[in-house]
Amino acid sequence: MTVPTSILVECPTCRKETLHEVLSGKIGGKTQTVLDSTVRCRECGQVHHAVIKAEKPISLPVIISWLEKSERSSITIGPEEVLSVNDEVMCGDNPVLVTSIESNGARVAKAKARDIQTVWGKKFDKVRVPVSVSHLGKSYPEHVLAVPDEEFFIGDILEVGKREVVIHAIKIKDKSLRTGGAAARDIVRMYASIVRRTST
Repeated sequence: MTVPTSILVECPTCRKETLHEVLSGKIGGKTQTVLDSTVRCRECGQVHHAVIKAEKPISLPVIISWLEKSERSSITIGPEEVLSVNDEVMCGDNPVLVTSIESNGARVAKAKARDIQTVWGKKFDKVRVPVSVSHLGKSYPEHVLAVPDEEFFIGDILEVGKREVVIHAIKIKDKSLRTGGAAARDIVRMYASIVRRTST
């Protein structure tokens, strides 16, 4: 069993169970598995020592979507480990971005693994970036495939379908960009127009 990245334990400052980041830790024990760790509370920032029993890892079903297809897989994690929407996990050799979690019959933003029934995710080795291409007063939907960290900038010329287009706006989650750029993982949609070539 590997050391988890986060755990729910009682914080001595907050005086309640909160999500903690595991700064360092080791797993040992012969008759039982024990996690001995240094953790930091994500609510108040308090760093303290925590020892918890690390139970046998459990397998969670994962439904992975990619383009128009979906497939079933699974991940194995500790029952006390917290899984959150937008976490990146490995299903076999595939990096997967968690998009939804079902816990106790409801969709939640995060939950302990022991309380999760199903995880939904999408393959994250490449992301599909939507592009609205305008031409002669009309627009039509296209997309490009990119690795999550690939950056696109205003003024970039791309090959979309069989045509070259130039990006004139990029919409991310909370705003639209008219200058600069953004990583593919953060882009909601790009707006572009067809490049007009003039002969000399």
